[in-house]
Amino acid sequence: MATKTLSTKRFVFDSTTLAFLKNQLIVMPSSGHPPTHMEATTAVIWKAIAKAASKVRPFDPQSPHALFSAVNLRKRASPPLPKDSIGNLIDGAGAICFPKRQLHLPTLIGELRESIAKINSDHIESMKGEKGHEILRKLKQPTDVTREGDCIMASSMLNSGMYNLDFGWGKPVWFYIMNARFDRFMALNETLKGGSVEAIVTLSLEELEIFERDPELLSCATVNPSPLRFLKHSV
Repeated sequence: MATKTLSTKRFVFDSTTLAFLKNQLIVMPSSGHPPTHMEATTAVIWKAIAKAASKVRPFDPQSPHALFSAVNLRKRASPPLPKDSIGNLIDGAGAICFPKRQLHLPTLIGELRESIAKINSDHIESMKGEKGHEILRKLKQPTDVTREGDCIMASSMLNSGMYNLDFGWGKPVWFYIMNARFDRFMALNETLKGGSVEAIVTLSLEELEIFERDPELLSCATVNPSPLRFLKHSV
């Protein structure tokens, strides 16, 4: 949790840019299926955050930067849990990169994908009962290899159906994911106009000033565009 002043900004990857980015990553070395919206946007943001961190603190080629992704356990359990099960049925997937080495987006996507794939039915089974104590001890390992602050927490609400909810006032035209005072955090959600991704990024003031000027990030995302740009014509 944060103990110092933070800064939060919003970055939107429109559908055209995302399609172009994903096509670029398809022709580059990568394993498995083409990147998803979540994988492509997370990789771009993680790379820029890791580079910013390495500019404000001492890093060498062996210094890691970690990404901790929240993973929904419902569909990964065997048998799957109902998708509308109530509660924080999530686990964390840890991936690591090295900012002072060359950071290739396909490599970052591979690290992200591999870390999430480990959260499978066998992993969920191993969390039950006394076996869960060993899982808790293993959770400490990723943080042991990173210094305080050399990590980012990530959460995705993509494909959540948020824009189809109606609590009696009509469907929402925009929703915003608040940061509950996490020090370094990024949250992804959809825009009302399908195909675009909104990223809410919280960093220290110093790191965000560097992050928001990253050329590769700015080639893919627009900083804080009006949500009205993404309204459907029918609204």
